[in-house]
Amino acid sequence: MSLIDAREPGLPAILQTDVCIVGAGAAGITLATSLMGSKHDICLLESGGIAPDPETQALYELVNTGYSPRPDYMARARYWGGSCNLWAGRSMRLMPLDFEPREWVPHSGWPLSYTEVEKFYPAAERVLGLPDSGELLGQVVPGCQSEDERLLFRDGALQPTYSLWARKPRRFGSDYRSRLGKARNLRAILNLSATRLLLDHSGNSVTGIEARTLDGARHEVRARTYVLACGGIENARLLLVSRDHQPHGIGNQHGHVGRYFMDHPRAVFGRMHVPEGRRLPLLRGRPVRDGKLQLGIGLSPDTQRRERMLNHYVTFEELTSGYTEAGYQSVVQSMKVVLRRGHAGSRFDLLQRRAAELPEMIYLLSPKELMPHAVYRAYAAMRDAVPRRRGPKTFVAVYFCEQPPMPTSRVELTGRQDRFGMPLLKLHWDLDDAFNASVLRMQELLAREVARSGLGRLEPGSGAPAFTDASHHMGTTRMSASPRDGVVDTDCRVHGVRNLFLAGSSVFPCAGHANPTLTIVALALRLAEAIDTADRGRA
Repeated sequence: MSLIDAREPGLPAILQTDVCIVGAGAAGITLATSLMGSKHDICLLESGGIAPDPETQALYELVNTGYSPRPDYMARARYWGGSCNLWAGRSMRLMPLDFEPREWVPHSGWPLSYTEVEKFYPAAERVLGLPDSGELLGQVVPGCQSEDERLLFRDGALQPTYSLWARKPRRFGSDYRSRLGKARNLRAILNLSATRLLLDHSGNSVTGIEARTLDGARHEVRARTYVLACGGIENARLLLVSRDHQPHGIGNQHGHVGRYFMDHPRAVFGRMHVPEGRRLPLLRGRPVRDGKLQLGIGLSPDTQRRERMLNHYVTFEELTSGYTEAGYQSVVQSMKVVLRRGHAGSRFDLLQRRAAELPEMIYLLSPKELMPHAVYRAYAAMRDAVPRRRGPKTFVAVYFCEQPPMPTSRVELTGRQDRFGMPLLKLHWDLDDAFNASVLRMQELLAREVARSGLGRLEPGSGAPAFTDASHHMGTTRMSASPRDGVVDTDCRVHGVRNLFLAGSSVFPCAGHANPTLTIVALALRLAEAIDTADRGRA
């Protein structure tokens, strides 16, 4: 691989390649590594450099309306490796029900079957360095699950969910840099931002990508095949600003680009009181040989159908005293900066923001996600070996929620511009009353099942849940069988544009409750197969 800094002299004004991938995050790097053994020449464009830079990061500026995301939080990273530089590593598979049209959830369903995506999950888990899920579900879970946990799921109203972590979160930029460096058919160009897609006069084919550096240099990349892998928001922006031959933006003939924005709303809501003697080894989270595992509590498909519910799940995290919480919160914030090595200055100003201002983060990002694997294994072993204080335990309930796809939840262009002259986006994140009602109903059902199983008592949260976002940006270029219903087809090709593909969570028509990274990687592997097959057919 040639790693080229576009700010250095000598880069041609016009770059020729076979496959141009825009964005060196999880999707883009997975796609590039999957095509390394092919005969195609690959050009991977990255807007940022190897390390974060404030000027480049400022290109992600948004105008927020609607439900507010977390303030002063860096949700996206614009440098080599993408937003996985900030990722804590939780990985989950989507569920079969997430792919089915649900008549009680408007705009639900995928045009793909679950089995079509499922067959790429094992390879995606290997890409992410996750524990073998087949081994975990076949051996570890049955061997470690307590009778108390089995009782909770026994009558079928609830079902367990499974979150996996690798030994350490996959940092695509650093972890795959050496492997990419061995590829003779790959050029990675840093500090070069795609600003516009160029179409032929028919509007049915991309002829080039206009790209610029912060110091004013202009370049054009010409390829046979183009893939946008810029994330759940920027994919939509690039389509919307490219209006030379499609006046409303590429793929936007029916007004879907930018709509159906989804995240995974999260809330700490209610407490779980567990009597003396009850054991929750997997619900609390456990280290395993190659990573970490935690069971959550979800609603079974039959329950969701009967109750007309969304697909939420809950985890239990240990409650701390206010004093401990304040002190621990400082550790959480500091470790996020130190361990993630991200854009620390924009993520948290530790000198001017009090740690207790974000108390929910103690539960939304717990010790198992912060501690290195070896430390967490030692911590868990000590926790198991040291006699605990006898008596009841109290946990908090953390809700991880599915947001339904709604056209009113969207990103759209504003009149403001970044330094390239590209319009900034306005994000309107929409959470309606039906969503809140679904979460409150889940609390009722969970309280009933906890009492039935004898596991303890769920103390309801007071008032309405206070949700935060999860920085999971999805849905803005949704997949559909017809251009009347979305932006890309089942091959992730933009409807009506023969050589333009999209990678990443922007193509998700529905989000379920699962963290999106595993499915992003699975779809990137699937897309690599489709591109390789199509290019061999044209050769």
